[in-house]
Amino acid sequence: MRSVEEYKVVQDFLTQVCRQVRARAMHPEIREELLGHIEERTELLMLEGNAEEPAVQEAVKQMGDPGDIGKSLHMAHRPQLDWKLLVLLALLSMIGLFGAVSVDYSGTEKITDMFARKVVFFGIGLILLIGFYFLDYRKLKKYSGFLFFITLCLMAMTEFFGTNINGANLYLHVGPIVIPMLGTVSVFLLLFSLAGMKPASQWGLWESVFHILYRGVLPIALYSLSGSMVYMFIYLLGFLILTWTTKRNIKQFAVLTLLPFIGLAYILFINRVYLMWRLEGLADREGDGGYFMRVIADAVSSAGWFGRGFAAPNPGIPYVYSDSIYPYLIYCFGWMFGIVVGMVVLLFLARMWSIAHVLHDTYGKNIVTGVIVVMGLRLLMPILMGLGVVPIVSLDFPFISYGGVNNMLDFAIVGLLLSIYRRKNMVPSEAGEAAPMKVA
Repeated sequence: MRSVEEYKVVQDFLTQVCRQVRARAMHPEIREELLGHIEERTELLMLEGNAEEPAVQEAVKQMGDPGDIGKSLHMAHRPQLDWKLLVLLALLSMIGLFGAVSVDYSGTEKITDMFARKVVFFGIGLILLIGFYFLDYRKLKKYSGFLFFITLCLMAMTEFFGTNINGANLYLHVGPIVIPMLGTVSVFLLLFSLAGMKPASQWGLWESVFHILYRGVLPIALYSLSGSMVYMFIYLLGFLILTWTTKRNIKQFAVLTLLPFIGLAYILFINRVYLMWRLEGLADREGDGGYFMRVIADAVSSAGWFGRGFAAPNPGIPYVYSDSIYPYLIYCFGWMFGIVVGMVVLLFLARMWSIAHVLHDTYGKNIVTGVIVVMGLRLLMPILMGLGVVPIVSLDFPFISYGGVNNMLDFAIVGLLLSIYRRKNMVPSEAGEAAPMKVA
């Protein structure tokens, strides 16, 4: 008995169908699925007493018009734009621009022309977003290991040769550009690299030891040396989640994460005095450690439902342009505005979460997972700080607070998410995940 695929009528049928589908990466999967349907129908027809060749021809005829099937499959596998994520991004950006105008007119901060600068950063960020949207993210996977190594080198360079601000070397100067290399930039780059590197389920014994030291302990040590405790926690959480998603079993995960947790415990121990001082400031706002929290709490509580008005000056709120932009917006525009901002943030995070759950590509799913970790904490922490739930830390509010490189990077990251979503139906499903194909 000849293979059904060897018949010219079957080959012509499959070729005509695939000719209509522009997503070439889907052609092997489409051919395999349609061939399976033809084989099933051929077997049924042969059981009814038909000879093999007539059965194959009849099976192909029963499949329907190849042109119509191809057009239908092309519609199912065409690029898609996530308008919901774009709308939420636009809302967050408008809130950020509105806040920048208010800060400018209040005269509270020493930074002048905050709105104009933010417009420039958003413009560059929009260009990056468009560029990443059309970029095929899958082509970046092969550079994951190299990118991880380069990021670690830049982090080490920043630690030794970076700009010292408040006792920490977090920023690297590249000409006129100041990059928060031991902050948001490195966390995104490291987790993006981890998404495309060899998964934990494929590690051997000695390979596991190496990767735990290289991927887990070394970055944590660099963050600790720089004093960037917040981003150390963000990276550790992202590392643990990505290790969990690629683990072989729970036992392996427990063994792999033991050393990073020991390192974390040691870092917390040697910084225990400072950490206790920050926690005491959260519990006792009348003490020295609770000054900023007391000022912010007073500003938020005095705002009322509709605030003190546009550009209301409040010199007492620290870092209005960055860390404290959320309580300042509440102070100006009221509790209702604060609730609206919180709802937009939650919807933005929920949309990213839903994107992760419609992806079939493991690499794309891991990237989105890493972005959710970093973006989620950076979006939620400023809100929780403004409400007095967590201690005040140096953490910018994506899209809303002032920050040149971070603003541009955040737009680029959204562009990457849009690129992944754009190709969600253009990337072949992994084994066991292929959705059944409907035919006539």
